Amino acid sequence: MKKLLLSLLLAVIFLGCKSTPQESAPAVTEPEVTETQPQPQYTPPPPSPAPPQIDAATHFSRGNEFYDRYDFNQAIEEYSQAIKKDPGMTEAYINRGNAYSGKLEYEKALDDYLAGAKTNADYDHFAQGYSLYLAQNYKPALAEFTKAIDKKTNLLAAYNDRGLVHSNMGNYDLAIADFNEAISINPNSAFPYNNRGNAYFMKGNNEKAIEDYDKAIELYPDIAFPYAGRGLANYRNKDYDKAIEDYNKAILIMPEEPYFYTIRGNAYSAKGERKLADVDFTRAKVLRN
Repeated sequence: MKKLLLSLLLAVIFLGCKSTPQESAPAVTEPEVTETQPQPQYTPPPPSPAPPQIDAATHFSRGNEFYDRYDFNQAIEEYSQAIKKDPGMTEAYINRGNAYSGKLEYEKALDDYLAGAKTNADYDHFAQGYSLYLAQNYKPALAEFTKAIDKKTNLLAAYNDRGLVHSNMGNYDLAIADFNEAISINPNSAFPYNNRGNAYFMKGNNEKAIEDYDKAIELYPDIAFPYAGRGLANYRNKDYDKAIEDYNKAILIMPEEPYFYTIRGNAYSAKGERKLADVDFTRAKVLRN
């Protein structure tokens, strides 16, 4: 009996330990341990360096470069920056005034000349001369410009503007002498050539007048007055086609100037082109009103 019980017990143990392929238990594997690499910390890039500060002298120098290229708007911007950096920089006020004068903004030019004179009294004679000239008070303007020349302040403009005073007073030889001085200071300035051309024209010397207008146009082709002056000289020479061509260019630059239409109308009329002349005369009349 004991043998039977032992046999049965062994059979149960064997049956309990038996496994089949279908019922095999999955193998238990230890989870794979991987080392975690440390992530690099984010480092922001350094800030961009601040742009270098430009000092007043550099702005002033840039202004002069733009002025010499007849880029008066940029010149004014640079001179303004120079004044902002150094409110006592006399030459920045004076040169900005010259740039405004080049743009035919005479009141703004006067404001700058007066401001410059406040920082340096030596420039007061030029500022007062300019003010008197604008007021057509020519004799005292002449005296002030002469004092400015004696002080050697804003010399090119002082000679040029004194020449304009002489021209307006009918002293054309004295005007030409002053324009010669201005040209000797800066042979690349268009304005004294134009103004000397006007003086030669008023003296009846068309040939020299046209030479000066040509030079002014070569130096600064974007100003109307040399074309108008040359056109008037060509009209006097009875070269009406050239006169019309010059006034076409002047009108492109300054389309609101009635005088230009009047002279071009005269040239058309001299050629017998009455309809075109009447159009110009009408336009001139409208602009004057």
